[in-house]
Amino acid sequence: MGGFFTLLACPLIGLAQGGDYSAKQSIIQGIDRFERGEAGSDSLFAQGESHSTLSAVASYNRGRALMESAEKGAEARQAFQKSLKGNDDTRMQSDAWHNIGNSLLMEQDPENAIEAYKAALRANPQNEAARYNLSYALRMLNDEQEQNEQEQQGEGEQEQNEQEQNEQEQQSEGEQEQNEQEQQGEGEQEQNEQEQQGEGEQEQNEQEQQGEGEQEQNEQEQQGEGEQPAAPEQIEGQISKEDMERILESLERGEEEVQAKLMRAKSQGKKKKIEKDW
Repeated sequence: MGGFFTLLACPLIGLAQGGDYSAKQSIIQGIDRFERGEAGSDSLFAQGESHSTLSAVASYNRGRALMESAEKGAEARQAFQKSLKGNDDTRMQSDAWHNIGNSLLMEQDPENAIEAYKAALRANPQNEAARYNLSYALRMLNDEQEQNEQEQQGEGEQEQNEQEQNEQEQQSEGEQEQNEQEQQGEGEQEQNEQEQQGEGEQEQNEQEQQGEGEQEQNEQEQQGEGEQPAAPEQIEGQISKEDMERILESLERGEEEVQAKLMRAKSQGKKKKIEKDW
C-alpha cells in the first residue's frame, strides 16, 4: 500500500533564542533516530512541538513515527490532526490527511479512510498516492458490502431452509400423529368389533345354554310324566292306599251282589202264572 511518506525534513534555520533552540535540536535528533530505525523518535518529536514555528512539522513527524506501531494508530491520528492546526502548507496538510486515511485503512475502517483521502485530495489534487489509496479503499468497502450482503443472504437462506425444515418436521409430526390417531381409531374400531362379536357370541352361548336348559327341563318333565311315582313306604299297622282301594272295590261288589239278591228275592215273592203245556 502506498502513501507512507518520508518524514518532513526541518529546514535549517539560524540559531533561535531560548527554548526554540532546544526544540529544534529535538526535532533534528528525532529525524536522525527515525531514519536509523531506532526507537524513541516520537518522544523527541514531542519535545520539538514547543518550537514557535516548527510545531506543525514536529507534530506531523511524531504522527509518522507513531504509525510504525499498529497499537498507536489513534495516537498517531491525533498528532496528524494537531499538525493541521494553523498550518498553511497544503502539501503537509494533504500528507497529514493521507496518513490519517492510511491509519484508518490499517484498522479495517475503509469508510472513514475514504473521507480522509478525499480531504487529502482537496488539499492537494496532485497527491497521486492519496488518489490510489482512495481507489483501494473504495474497492475494499465495496467488497465488504458485497460480503455482508452475501452473508445476510446466506443467513436468510439458512433461516428459510431452517423454517422449511421446521415446517416439514411439523408436517411429518402432524402426519405421524394423524397416522397414529388413525391406527388408534382402527384399533379401537377393531376392539369394538371384537367386543361386539364377543358380546354376540356370549349372547348366543347364553341363548344356547338357555335353550339347552329348557330342553333339559322339558326332557326331565317328560321323563317325570312317564315314570310312576314311587309307592310310599307302608308303615306297620297302617292300611295302604292300594288295600283301601281293593276294600272299597270289594264293598262295592258286595253291595251290588246284595242288591241283586234283593231283586231276585222280590221277584221270587210274586205269583206267576204258570202255563202248562199239557
